[in-house]
Amino acid sequence: MGIKILSDRMIDLPKDELSSMGVDTISCYINMDGKSYSDLDDVFPEDVFNFMDETGRVAQTAAKSPALYAEFFRPYVEQGDTVIHFSASSGISAIAGNAKTAAEEYFPGKVFVIDTLLLSNGIALLVKYALRLIADGETDAEKVVSLVRAKIPKVQGSFLLDTLDCLYKGGRCSGLTYYAANYFKIKPVIHMDEKGRMVVREKLRGKRERVLEPYFQSTFTKYPDPELNQLYVVYTTYDIAVQDTIRNIVAKYHDFQNIQFNLVSCNCCVHSGRNTIGIFYMCK
Repeated sequence: MGIKILSDRMIDLPKDELSSMGVDTISCYINMDGKSYSDLDDVFPEDVFNFMDETGRVAQTAAKSPALYAEFFRPYVEQGDTVIHFSASSGISAIAGNAKTAAEEYFPGKVFVIDTLLLSNGIALLVKYALRLIADGETDAEKVVSLVRAKIPKVQGSFLLDTLDCLYKGGRCSGLTYYAANYFKIKPVIHMDEKGRMVVREKLRGKRERVLEPYFQSTFTKYPDPELNQLYVVYTTYDIAVQDTIRNIVAKYHDFQNIQFNLVSCNCCVHSGRNTIGIFYMCK
C-alpha cells in the first residue's frame, strides 16, 4: 500500500526509464484510415509522417474514454494504492477530463488526477518532482497533489516548428498563412500558456539551423533562472548533428547538469510535423 504514480504516455520518456521509475502509462488513440492504434505502442512518429506523405492527410488523435481510464486505474486501487495520475493538458485534449470523470465516478478519494496543463517532458518534470517528495517520506497523496500543482506555473514548455504542413493539412491554419510561412521561411514558436493552451509566442525567420539559437536565447530570457539539474529537449525527427548544435548553444547560457533528448509521442507529431524541437525545464 502506498502512492502509485501514473501518467499519460505523452510524458515522452523512454519505456525503460519509466519502468525504472515505477511509472505506468496509458496511451491515447492514433487513428489512420479507419484503424485505431495505441500511441508509442504499435504506432510511432515515422508511421504518422509516412501516412501523411502517402495520403496527403494527417492522422487523427482521440482520448481514451472514462471507462477505459477506470480500467487502467482499477488494479492499483484494488491492491490498496492511492493513485496520482498525471494528465496531458486539458487545454488541448479531452484526456484530462476523461481521466477526472473516471476518478470521480469510480474511485472517489482513491484516485487523484492532476491536469498538468503541459505536454511531453513538462509532465515528466512534475512526475519526477512528485517521486522526490514520496522518496523523501511524504505519504499524504493530497499534499503531494497540492505541492505538484503549485509547481505547474514554474515549468517552461515550448516547441519550435520547422514546417506548418501538419497544421495546414489538418485544417488548423489557412492556406494563406501556410504559403506565407513557407515563402518567408517563418518558424513559429509554440508555447504552453497558463491555461494549458498552445499559443504562438513569437515567429522566427530563417532555416532551422539559423533560428535554433534565437529560440533558446529567447526562451532563457523570457523564462530565466532555471533549475539546472535537468533540461529536456524533445524532437519529432532524430538528428544527431542538431543535438550536438543544441548542446553547444545551451552551454553559452546555462550549465545544466543533464540534457536529455527524447522522442515525442505520435500525438505531438500529428500537430507539429517533422523536425520540430521542444524544450522543457523547471524555473526556480
